[in-house]
Amino acid sequence: MAKGIHQNCVNIAKTALNWLSTNSSYSTKPTRITIDGVTPGTYMISIVLINNKELFIQEIISSSLRGQVVFRSWNIKKTSIWKISSLEKYNIPVMYQDIKDESEDFIERIGVILAIQASKGAYFAEMLDQSDKVLNVLLPSDPISDKGSLLNRLNLILSRYTAIVVTSTVVTGVLILSLIYVFNIDKFKRTMKSSIEEYSSQVDLKVNDFFTNTEDEISILVDDITSNQKNFEFDRHNSYLNVIRMSEELTRYLPARKESYKLIAGNIASAATYSEIIYENSRLPTEEYQARIFLATNRESVIPLTRWHPVFSDMLYPVKLSNEHNDGKGFRVTDGYMTERENPFGSGGSTPHFAVDIINVSNISYVDHAGEIIREGNPPGNVVAVYPGTVIDKGTDDRYGNFITLKHALNEEISALYPGATAWATFYAHMESETLLKKNFYINANQTLGLIGNTGFSTGPHLHFEVRIYIKNGIYSDDIGRYNKINPFPAKS
Repeated sequence: MAKGIHQNCVNIAKTALNWLSTNSSYSTKPTRITIDGVTPGTYMISIVLINNKELFIQEIISSSLRGQVVFRSWNIKKTSIWKISSLEKYNIPVMYQDIKDESEDFIERIGVILAIQASKGAYFAEMLDQSDKVLNVLLPSDPISDKGSLLNRLNLILSRYTAIVVTSTVVTGVLILSLIYVFNIDKFKRTMKSSIEEYSSQVDLKVNDFFTNTEDEISILVDDITSNQKNFEFDRHNSYLNVIRMSEELTRYLPARKESYKLIAGNIASAATYSEIIYENSRLPTEEYQARIFLATNRESVIPLTRWHPVFSDMLYPVKLSNEHNDGKGFRVTDGYMTERENPFGSGGSTPHFAVDIINVSNISYVDHAGEIIREGNPPGNVVAVYPGTVIDKGTDDRYGNFITLKHALNEEISALYPGATAWATFYAHMESETLLKKNFYINANQTLGLIGNTGFSTGPHLHFEVRIYIKNGIYSDDIGRYNKINPFPAKS
């Protein structure tokens, strides 16, 4: 049962955080419901983000008869996962064995609210009708509302009974007796009403006293939080200044340490908790080679591939990590598109490099004392199609190792940029193993073609990626025709 409760809690927390977005509090719009199967009312969910690891959620119902009532109060905290630390229903703690049922009920109610938020038109009206059934609430007895209900029913009965009496006396002619009877009934009604109003007044005084005392306690709590926040901001700023001072004291002969200290200082300046400040300080490298490792392997210290814009608006990135989005994060360009590049093997000379070489940052094992990146380890990273297309070539050679070429259809954007183009293609090389995809296979965008590898004439695990435009009088040629190689990522944000 605990596993089910934990999963329910995770689902509730995810929805709450999604609703909060960047805000510290959020309330859903009141949705109509039926209370006790009879009384019309509304249901809403109120969320407060206490800190990054704690949520306070209340389900609130309202009606003209009972006013506003807190249905359930949830306190959810995150340790390794989100867990329910306390749950109350009508201000009474819920027993552990009942939490699973309550959490499943809450998730069902959240589903209705989400459906209503997403619906429009006739479907919106349909969802509102369904909400009456799913969000229905049964309230415990309340002295005020019970007496109010009694008075309402009594008024209805007496008004009907009075009408019958008056009608009958007109028919029989006994008008005086009926007037005396009605007078006695009215006197009884006035007595009942006065008694209930007095009781309601006493309860209102108690409620007002409660809210006054609660407001005072909340005010004290807010003052404490404000004071603690000021202390935290002071400590965070001091820590930031200390790291900046240390970076400035380092000589120019320690460039990696200076740069890494500045990056860590920036992280401290945006820290949200003391634990984050302590963590960032623990990462300060004490040796230059440690700083080089930090700069090479830390995602925050390199310009990720996502900062480079693909040449075409619909083109994806050619690499991604498993179970992550195609957003370029975790990868960096080691060699870009250039007309002259020094021979990477140190044999002298230079040649054009009309492609980009991309490495997986998490694939870096270490950086040697000379600052050379040693790119070994796992995961290698996936090579994926940047655009829908067809396999037109694949194989293995001494230069590119395992490679594959995809041909893509022209669209209006490419035709406008390259008048006279007949097609375009993408080329992927140095893959870990020869692809199992066959020629003429149709490939979807973001489909995996293979893994980043170190095959062929390569300095280490990376992807060699080209974009080719087939056009008359192109510099290069293959079985399809002549083509030119263009810069896959011409602009950096």
